[in-house]
Amino acid sequence: MSDLLKKTEIVPNKLIDLLVSDIFSKHGVDKEQVKGKLSEEKKQMLKEMVEDLAKRVD
Repeated sequence: MSDLLKKTEIVPNKLIDLLVSDIFSKHGVDKEQVKGKLSEEKKQMLKEMVEDLAKRVD
């Protein structure tokens, strides 16, 4: 994998982590509590959204 590709993968993941953590903390949500409560449909929607964002960044 090229260095450029590695860098573009790292930045969106860090950005997403930051945004999600910020939103969770604003609303008093514990990440560990949420992990087990997502339905398969919501998990798939989140995966698709992340893939779409990654394509737009590229």
